[in-house]
Amino acid sequence: MKFVFVAILGALALAGCQEKLTLEQAQAECAKKGGFLVVISTQKITAAGPGEEVESPGNCVSSSKFDVAASPPAPAH
Repeated sequence: MKFVFVAILGALALAGCQEKLTLEQAQAECAKKGGFLVVISTQKITAAGPGEEVESPGNCVSSSKFDVAASPPAPAH
């Protein structure tokens, strides 16, 4: 249990040190890898109404994640 806690703290500390990419930079970097960038759109809702919609980069998903390997044929009984 202590190891998990330390691992999470370490990951959070490293994540804080990384430079944030702009949406355009993330899209270009993901395209170089041959992937598709997930774009996350957020919008604050207040009593005054909806705020500005903000888009931020998400994960870079490669097309190979959608490849389904053919399963071997079932043995005949």
